[in-house]
Amino acid sequence: MPRLFRLATTGISSLAIAFCVGLTQTLPMWASSNDVYGARSLSELIELRDQIIQELETPVQDSSESGFLNSLLSESPSLSQDKILFQKLKDVELQILIEQRSNDNWKQAIHLATEATKDDSNTSDSLAHKKQIKVLWQQAIGNLHEISESSLIAAQASQKIQDYETSLTYLIQDIQLAQASFLENIRTESRLSTTAMISVCNLNRDCAHLRGEDPPASPASLIKVPIAVALLEKISKENISLEEQVYVDGGNFTEDASSIRARTSYSLNQLMGEMIDHSSNIATNQLIDYLGQDYINQTLEKQGYKETKVKFKLMGDRIMPKRPGSGKNRLTSSELTEMMIKTYNHEYPNADALIQALNRQYDREIGYQALEDLVDAQWLGEKTGQNSRMIGTTLAVSIDGEQYVITVIDNNTGKIPEIRKAISKIADHLQQNGHL
Repeated sequence: MPRLFRLATTGISSLAIAFCVGLTQTLPMWASSNDVYGARSLSELIELRDQIIQELETPVQDSSESGFLNSLLSESPSLSQDKILFQKLKDVELQILIEQRSNDNWKQAIHLATEATKDDSNTSDSLAHKKQIKVLWQQAIGNLHEISESSLIAAQASQKIQDYETSLTYLIQDIQLAQASFLENIRTESRLSTTAMISVCNLNRDCAHLRGEDPPASPASLIKVPIAVALLEKISKENISLEEQVYVDGGNFTEDASSIRARTSYSLNQLMGEMIDHSSNIATNQLIDYLGQDYINQTLEKQGYKETKVKFKLMGDRIMPKRPGSGKNRLTSSELTEMMIKTYNHEYPNADALIQALNRQYDREIGYQALEDLVDAQWLGEKTGQNSRMIGTTLAVSIDGEQYVITVIDNNTGKIPEIRKAISKIADHLQQNGHL
């Protein structure tokens, strides 16, 4: 009877431990990553548990007699037989709970994947259906990620995740191609050049891109957005105040329509603000010196921007700043759009300072004017860029209460009316369809 009493209390306590730690308690080192005391599946674990219980319920025999789990006891001769068996029982019960939850997630993932691969000839080609399938794959992958690393099926789950993510990647590419088709129609109707780049995303990152990975002939002043992103990263990591004063070196002078003057000190917030809302080249050049080109590019690369590079300072019509750099500045509409998404999602530290600067944009000839006559379309902020090789803009807009980022760039510098028309048509499409 004492053995049975200890068995009951130990079983209850082991279950309590398992639930209290959320099944994340570190388990003992097993014989291998694929077994628990020799058990390689949930059914074998249950069988092992029953055998341990049977051993505990068996009256104590003479030490010369062998029991079912005597081999498990030889490792700790100083401990009592009951104590060792109780510990084994705790371990096995905890693992059973982990396997039960893991098996539930596995079955749900398989069910969702089966639904995703069903052939529905009536709807399989529709964009809406493809988006529904995308959700199923994402949910299936989510279920597999819920499987504990301590589970006996962890390796199988890891392989399934790779398989499902491959299927999801192909589907996303298919969706993006379908979405890009409406952008190509808009490009044609707006009479943008055949090399025009367009990216449209909501803040949940449902996106459509037309040549979104192609860099324009020049980013012009659009490159000022990634410089601002790098600045926000630096002041956050190094605990620098946006009110810190920075002296503008005379060598950074070039033609500039803003209020920034060389050989004068300004706060970082003023420099960033004038760089964005008045497109100050002097402020931009000073911030490039303040941050360093290497720091800017390393920061952007760490954040996942593989194409965006800051290699050269900005200049006006004639005056070249000192230490201008070497190489060409570079970005893509897709990466620029992602920076804007992170900004308006407040994923960057001190994002409000950049949002306010975008909202103060003095050049409202492109995106702002494109939205003026549209009901339920609200301009939120914008950064434009133009030189002899390109013209473009990236803007945030609220359409029927949902926020989007629209980026349109053309390698033909005389395309302002065409870009306005494209933005207006994109906004109208979003209003009419309620989604990308």
